[in-house]
Amino acid sequence: MSEPQSVLPDVTHSDDADDKVTVLRITRGTCPICIEIVDARLIVESGRVLLEKNCPDHGKNRALLSESPAYFAELLEFYHDILPQDLPQRDFILRLTARCNMRCPICLASSDQFEEEDLPKEQLAAFLKGRGRRLKLDLMGAEPTVRDDLAEIIRMADQGGHITALHTNGLEITDPAKLKKLVDAGLKEVHLQFDGFEDEHDLVLRGRPMRAVREKVLAALEQYGVATDLVVTILRGLNENQMEPVLTYAAEHPFVKEVFYLGCRRLGRATDDFADQVIAPDELIDDLERETSGRISREDIRIFQKLYFSLLAVFRVRKCFYIHHYIVIRTRDGYRPLSEQMDLAYLEPRLERFRRMIKKSRLLSVPYLMFHCGISVLRKGGLALLVDGMLLSLLLALGFDLSRIKRRIILVGFISACDPWIHDIEISANCGKGEVATDIGVHEAGADANVERERVHREAEKKSTRVHGIS
Repeated sequence: MSEPQSVLPDVTHSDDADDKVTVLRITRGTCPICIEIVDARLIVESGRVLLEKNCPDHGKNRALLSESPAYFAELLEFYHDILPQDLPQRDFILRLTARCNMRCPICLASSDQFEEEDLPKEQLAAFLKGRGRRLKLDLMGAEPTVRDDLAEIIRMADQGGHITALHTNGLEITDPAKLKKLVDAGLKEVHLQFDGFEDEHDLVLRGRPMRAVREKVLAALEQYGVATDLVVTILRGLNENQMEPVLTYAAEHPFVKEVFYLGCRRLGRATDDFADQVIAPDELIDDLERETSGRISREDIRIFQKLYFSLLAVFRVRKCFYIHHYIVIRTRDGYRPLSEQMDLAYLEPRLERFRRMIKKSRLLSVPYLMFHCGISVLRKGGLALLVDGMLLSLLLALGFDLSRIKRRIILVGFISACDPWIHDIEISANCGKGEVATDIGVHEAGADANVERERVHREAEKKSTRVHGIS
């Protein structure tokens, strides 16, 4: 097990004078105590990027976002410089149910804690009717596979021309026949809760051993060739040493198209018990760099993020700044970082020029970007990657369907669910996921939905406390 690292607690209270503080941006955010929108600022202090909230009632609260301020500040400026804030939402989380067949200690969805009806199919149909075609629909919950009508929901979405992605702990699809029923209905991809290979970690994260279950689920997914994303929830000081083995497994199994490292945040049941072990997405990059002995480096990710933001600008797709991405190339003997197949150093100054060009002319800037992306691949001899990269770029425009990603490419992501501590309304304005749910309705930004649900749940807890106190 990895040794815990010394990190700034996610929330600290400070009334100290602001000496040696660099202000990156003034914004608004959520006070994590009262869940009200308050003044906030993004600052650099003592080599750390902090989101500082100033609540009239609860004073200053600070959340750690990064321990690499130069990296963070450069990408933040690049992101806001080229991406507009008024792009339509095309990806939605469907909170199909609050029920679950597990009770994970770190559950961010507060499964089975509050009364909440399943999302009615009629409500979902009405929502989809007014949204056009080719939405990306993340079937989530708590645990969506506990719904008996899940195949019907998938079929309805598929017939409407949408891409369905199931997020699951896997318990209900260990039986290949059950998985096949969903695939036959039109399921495109599965995002599998996969925190590593050790049951000792599962006991902390999930409250039960999961290795045997995952082996059965993986066998079923491989049997039917289902495009799979392994979602590795990382808890500080617990399972960082599983990051590289999961990536190695992905490289050895072509049905795995993506690995997402999810930093645990303070939502749902994870709010209090794991407060000192939560992780921001940016921190996960350092963890993976260490676990891969530098093969995957922050420097390469920095340049790739600029490319990713540039492609988002080209195809006018909204995505969250907090989420970071990279690509590794599957080979016969494992995986190679993208930097071995694409000349990122050559590409970076061209990305900076694209940044200036796109403000003046999309007509000239887009072919310029595509041309130099091609050159950067050819300079490393990656002709095969050139075709795969073009297809990958088009998926941003057509709807991101993992099943269409070619064999060579493994996507790598670093992500966290936005909680009240890191909620920034300027970042959430371009959130890459909306949400549809029965308890809080439709939100164009999933980050806002997380905060709103936290508000509702806290109010419900207060009401329950008052009632039981009186009785």
